[in-house]
Amino acid sequence: MKLGELAQKIGAKVLTTGAGADHAVTKIYAGDRVSDLLNEASAQTLLVTNLVNLQMVRMAELMEVPGICFVDGVDPGPEVVELADKHGTLLMVSPLGVFETCGLIYQLLSRESQEAKG
Repeated sequence: MKLGELAQKIGAKVLTTGAGADHAVTKIYAGDRVSDLLNEASAQTLLVTNLVNLQMVRMAELMEVPGICFVDGVDPGPEVVELADKHGTLLMVSPLGVFETCGLIYQLLSRESQEAKG
């Protein structure tokens, strides 16, 4: 599912789009430890986290992660948004917590996978 469509379906506010809006993701990874996120990050992964800082955006760029979803309606601040925009990383903010956000995304990705199988 494309990140722009996914953001709309979970009710997330998109802060930057870059190339990420049309980028398809096939999995999500939620966490608050950068070392764990580094192990799971890929070009098909949406990171879901409550860590709102510049290091998250830099890590996403390094690992070619197309998007980051911050949770709980947080405001990432202008420097985080600017860096993500500069590197083409899609940033979205879900009004829900980590558990609820991941549950919605899982349902959407599962449904899309089932439909693709026929």
